[in-house]
Amino acid sequence: MVGRGFESGLTLILRAGVLISAVLMVAGLTLHELTGDVSLPTGNIDPRWVFFGDPFLAPSHVLFLGFMALLATPVLRVAYSMVSFGARRDYVYAAMTGLVLLVLLFSFTLGSPV
Repeated sequence: MVGRGFESGLTLILRAGVLISAVLMVAGLTLHELTGDVSLPTGNIDPRWVFFGDPFLAPSHVLFLGFMALLATPVLRVAYSMVSFGARRDYVYAAMTGLVLLVLLFSFTLGSPV
């Protein structure tokens, strides 16, 4: 049976992910309004650009980081669930959750140029 600690952990992950994403997106929109910079990345987005973009704090870059934080939230939730099920020795649910995590990660790499 799932305990309160498990539910608290999931709630914390979801709240933090949405909050971080919102802060980054608001910061990106604010930078856009302050600078007027409307540059956008074109073509496939290289993972190096995500972490070391040129210029790193362009409004489009900050908005993209906010979007990536929003996408990472459910992935972190599934990973937390898998670890939590494994810690409680509920290996059937841990395996099923691990399969879901693999499908999520695989689906993110389908469009990646790397």
